[in-house]
Amino acid sequence: MPFPDLFNVQFWWIVALAMIVLVPLRHPVLRRWAFAAINLLMIVLMLKSGVVAVLALVAAGWLALRVGGGRMGTIATTTVGLAALGLFLVHKRPDLVASTGVERIEPVLGAIGYSYVALRWIEMTRAVRSGRHPLPDPISTINYLLPFHMLAAGPIQSFDEFVAQPAVPRPLSAAGALRAIERIASGLFKKYVVAQAIQRAYLTDFHAGGMYTLLEAQFTYIWLYLDFSAYSDIAVGIGRLIGFEAPENFNWPLLARNMVMFWERWHISLSMFIRRNLFIPTQLTLTRYDGGQHPLIIAAVAFVVAFVPCGLWHRIGWPWVAWGLYHAAGLTVCTAYRQWLTRKLGRKGVLRYMDDPKIRLAMTVLTFEFAALGVALPLFPYEDMFPWMNSH
Repeated sequence: MPFPDLFNVQFWWIVALAMIVLVPLRHPVLRRWAFAAINLLMIVLMLKSGVVAVLALVAAGWLALRVGGGRMGTIATTTVGLAALGLFLVHKRPDLVASTGVERIEPVLGAIGYSYVALRWIEMTRAVRSGRHPLPDPISTINYLLPFHMLAAGPIQSFDEFVAQPAVPRPLSAAGALRAIERIASGLFKKYVVAQAIQRAYLTDFHAGGMYTLLEAQFTYIWLYLDFSAYSDIAVGIGRLIGFEAPENFNWPLLARNMVMFWERWHISLSMFIRRNLFIPTQLTLTRYDGGQHPLIIAAVAFVVAFVPCGLWHRIGWPWVAWGLYHAAGLTVCTAYRQWLTRKLGRKGVLRYMDDPKIRLAMTVLTFEFAALGVALPLFPYEDMFPWMNSH
């Protein structure tokens, strides 16, 4: 069962089971155990015997934190981190280990959405190691790392948000249940009606060539938004029904007026992860070293440090390195332009400038085009022209 296969009746049976079991269950400990059992049942249905490998991965990550602080804790966390990185390479480029037998684990990693699991483990590790939160028990660890409604398509819930959720949510009202069901139905409609119609009518995987490449970039951007946000809608709707909420992941990014706003609206949980774990630490470190004398250069370096790994997280290959540099450049230009406007117009002048409807329209169109070309950049079939750049 490839996940997320929303046409597979087993998935919806699991959703129904989760509602039947979790909605009336008001005991916090029993709710955690029941949710863990449902999450593991989903993995059993997807992988059967592969559930042992999944539990081994979760246990290794938990035990590394269980060792505690000090030298042994650092060694354990580093060892598991390197192993997790190795598994990530297997997940993204199984061809690199072909014929060694290691590639056999890739279907397991793909089924559980290992890209997202790995980021959640980093979130949990940083929260525990920094002392913000105590180490969760194994059952809570399963529920955080492997929520069945947020597996392969995310969102990436921060560990702080996970801990902050009430152990027993408020009873769901009839109106709330209807809104959650409407959210699920909206996601299904976006994916299986609108997105599929666009895919079948306009997308050629950029093999059409010529001027159509520019038009296809627009449709690919719209299709990707509809398809990806549809999964997030479904995850949010299911989470509301069962009382284990998923964070919002999209906020009309196609209407963003600059690239900073775009990344505040597109794949929000990933962009917040990048901000927390890559951009801000890099920016703070460089600012302390530089004394804050070159803020734009510091921002540019921090954007590169944040978005090149983000590109490689999507897929390992030179086109995705280029994607990361492309977005880092766009964010740097946006930051520089904002600083220039502030010096030229002052804060009040910038506010008036931002409120000008003609300026807003022009910047929204420009941002849309920049983002659309960014979507096309790593998807263009470079390997047809340069085999060594094969990103698959």
